[in-house]
Amino acid sequence: MMIGLVLSLALLPGIHAETSDATVLINYFNQTGGIPIQVTTTAATNWWQYGMSLLFGSFFLFFFFGQMMSDGISNTMLKMTIKGIKKKTGRDVVFVKHTQSGLFNQSMIDQKTATKLCEAMAEFKGKDFDLILHTPGGEVFSSLMISRILKDYPGKIRTIVPMFAMSGGTLLALSTDEIIMNKTACLGPVDPQLGSLFKSGSAKSWERIVKFKGKKAEDSSISMALEGSKYTKTIRNHMMDIIDLGMSDKDKKKFVEFITTGNVEHAYALTPDRLKEFGLPVKIMTNYKVINALIKIASKIPGDGVTYTK
Repeated sequence: MMIGLVLSLALLPGIHAETSDATVLINYFNQTGGIPIQVTTTAATNWWQYGMSLLFGSFFLFFFFGQMMSDGISNTMLKMTIKGIKKKTGRDVVFVKHTQSGLFNQSMIDQKTATKLCEAMAEFKGKDFDLILHTPGGEVFSSLMISRILKDYPGKIRTIVPMFAMSGGTLLALSTDEIIMNKTACLGPVDPQLGSLFKSGSAKSWERIVKFKGKKAEDSSISMALEGSKYTKTIRNHMMDIIDLGMSDKDKKKFVEFITTGNVEHAYALTPDRLKEFGLPVKIMTNYKVINALIKIASKIPGDGVTYTK
């Protein structure tokens, strides 16, 4: 069979038996309308490709391991710092910190946050602890889940906000037994935000878009408006159940209505003075050494996520 194939190829026009190597066969098939094939066999090109692969591979490895070492050093520094806080207060500490912001790597309250918080509370075994929050918020599901976990914890939880705890972070703070804030720190509205990479907004804004466009409203807008109304109702009912900070029912209803309806911007700053107007018993931090130390931890010491004392 192989001999017949070689003889047949030798008789094809343009191909001689003495020159029937791989290069000639490839050229022949290209000329006669066969499948176009290109093969580069130059040793110099192979060495160049090998060198480039080695260079890029080495760069990737150095970057990967360098990032791992940097994260490890950052986490160690943060753990040492919060252990110092524990020595002064006598209470265990959980620091929830989210500072990274980017299109694909933004840190926020998510299921990893919930898992780490559960690990921390299991370590504390029902003892009182301090929850330091520095976060813009995060996923609705994860925030609600963590809120329930905090509410069911048998010990007393004291929330400390050195700079801000917005959106889902506000929900976490309101799920604890006491809130202490820097005078210039703030909480924020907890109205749900929905959308995609290209279109996003509050539940209230989707509702208004559908009303404005009427029958011309897109299916996606209608869907966002419907989901938004469901989320708003769920969050509002949840907050009425979990807030227990000595507020009257009337003040609590008014406050929950204000922060869930979306009538103010999602970045609205609820400072301690503004919170007190709603009847929320927020305590003000007065020790400037402690305030400056916490702000430094939040803004300058790397290490995002959940860090806690053991």
